[in-house]
Amino acid sequence: MRYAVLGTGTGTGGRTIAGKLASPDHEVVIGTRDPQATFARTEPDGYGNPPYSR
Repeated sequence: MRYAVLGTGTGTGGRTIAGKLASPDHEVVIGTRDPQATFARTEPDGYGNPPYSR
């Protein structure tokens, strides 16, 4: 199956939802309003998830 996480996007909530959906059988895509700001983050989030990469 394919999933898109929009609305909560790249924040902690979106990452949590996407992480739970991700599996070898599922494709997960996350949307963001500001890709430049998302890719500019260099620190892990509050839960230890690594920053997004291209």
